[in-house]
Amino acid sequence: MPELPEVTTTVKGLNEVLPKLSIRDVWSDYYVRTANKRTDNIKSRKYFEYFKKEIAGEKVKNAERRGKNVLIHLSGGKTILIHMKMTGHLLYGKYKRISNFQFPISKQKQEKWVPVEKGLLQDSFNQFIHLIFILSNGKHLAFSDMRKFAKVILFETSKRNEIIDLSYLGPEPLDNLSLKTFEKQLKLKPNGKIKTVLMDQSTVSGIGNIYSDEVLWEAGVNPERKVVTLSDTEIKKICKGIQEILTKSIKMGGDSMSDYRNIYGERGNFQNAHKVYKRAKEKCLKKNCQGTIVRKVISGRSGHFCNIHQK
Repeated sequence: MPELPEVTTTVKGLNEVLPKLSIRDVWSDYYVRTANKRTDNIKSRKYFEYFKKEIAGEKVKNAERRGKNVLIHLSGGKTILIHMKMTGHLLYGKYKRISNFQFPISKQKQEKWVPVEKGLLQDSFNQFIHLIFILSNGKHLAFSDMRKFAKVILFETSKRNEIIDLSYLGPEPLDNLSLKTFEKQLKLKPNGKIKTVLMDQSTVSGIGNIYSDEVLWEAGVNPERKVVTLSDTEIKKICKGIQEILTKSIKMGGDSMSDYRNIYGERGNFQNAHKVYKRAKEKCLKKNCQGTIVRKVISGRSGHFCNIHQK
């Protein structure tokens, strides 16, 4: 799932290309291709028709990140919220619509959008297009989502603090987060396991599986430790690690070990800097440590840690 660095990278790209462009139309097949009974997002046909009507003709002001959410602010006082979930990413380029495309596995004939331009947009990871914004410059903002888990909604910008997707989020870890505030947030869940608490978006927003593993490795803290057992020094190391590692990943364009790509279809590079994530059974990279990386399920999520220096 795209985490804070990947969403930040996406938003940076959107702000390079979208401001002052208008959305002329929007297309989606989410409500056709997903078995979803909810009515509060575009996977509902009725909601999608409302969504389409409200945003057609609106001009894009800018984009913003909040937690793991992409927020696209429109001139008419509305905001599009996109949570990319596990396999989603936004792409910018020129696409064409194929009306009777035959999918190779199901043999069904349905509409499909494909990139016109040669290059990275034609990467196989970028071909699962389920949402298209048709822009006033003749190009498109496409959303590729292999597993179709993403959430897309529209809300009045002035009511953002009332939106459940945003209102529960904790402080931003790179937005001048003080050690005092971080410690206070952690201690709201004293008996929680530290990895699980870090991934809880109400603690701090934007951290998921990859970065919780990397931060705790750097801090030398076992992911199963309860918050109440952490010393002041350990909490300080975790807070520092969050800010340093997230910043490093942003500079590297995010993590593309899985599906994530930026808006131009390019891979990030943080997967090449992993110290612990997805390195099970490999030697620990900490200097003078003789440990081995262990993988263990922690509160239903996969955790990776060194069996020696993470106490």
